[in-house]
Amino acid sequence: MLFSIVIPTYNRARILEETLKSVLEQSYSRFEVLVVDDGSTDDTRERVMAIDDSRIRYFYKQNEERGVARNYGADRALGKYLIFLDSDDRMDPTHLESIQAFIARHDITPLFIFAGYRILNPDHTHLYSFGLDGFFEPQKLIYGNYLGCSSVVIATDVFKCYYFNPDRKLVLFEDWELWLRVIADNRLYCFSGKSIVMMNHEGRSVLNHEAADFEEKLRHFRSCALKPGGLISRSTLYKRLFLNGIYSYAALHIAMTGRNKSLAFTYFLRSLANNPCFIFKKRCYAIIKHLL
Repeated sequence: MLFSIVIPTYNRARILEETLKSVLEQSYSRFEVLVVDDGSTDDTRERVMAIDDSRIRYFYKQNEERGVARNYGADRALGKYLIFLDSDDRMDPTHLESIQAFIARHDITPLFIFAGYRILNPDHTHLYSFGLDGFFEPQKLIYGNYLGCSSVVIATDVFKCYYFNPDRKLVLFEDWELWLRVIADNRLYCFSGKSIVMMNHEGRSVLNHEAADFEEKLRHFRSCALKPGGLISRSTLYKRLFLNGIYSYAALHIAMTGRNKSLAFTYFLRSLANNPCFIFKKRCYAIIKHLL
């Protein structure tokens, strides 16, 4: 079974080398890597081309943001399954092997899989991990994007029925928006391998936006997700869960930047208005911690 690992990247040459190293060290060798350079101006091309491994294919294109770059790579992929690995994430050496074994032991072939992840601090100490066994309930995804783009495995034929939305205004939320559409029609299989490693660093996209810009992107995502006919529009409960989820997400991440605590507090109040029981959730305490 061939896996196609699509890595969109933009001016992350040094970090990308570590990501590629983790892929090339996989115990399961049936894979290809498609590095989609989304208009980098650093030495990304030179560093990738210097790696002597025929499984790596490099593509350069004009900058159109990572959703379009992922679609570009998927259209050129040869594998049965796609993995969209962020250029600052890593794979444990047995990541692909564990996925292949997970797929093989099912009578009905899983086409949409969540494999879990770990988040490490810059000093490699553990920050957070998440993984599940069984099936991922759509209601959980309505509340928040627990998946992490790098930890999802999706059949190429299934992905091509959906694609990432190319709208640049959806940056930061493009994977959440896609998974909501996919999970409306497909079962999401889970196993708690947690073999994707995400590094918590200052350059992560979600922490690199001003509060006003973040707010505009969130409003646009909200309008896309609440369109009639979508998963969330099917019930009032789903809508309240979603609004509580995105408002609390906004409150937390704006508070984490430390740039506009008043706006973060406004979103915190909106999340409580949609679900007063939110006060008992861990995310609530995390918001309060960053607001103080």
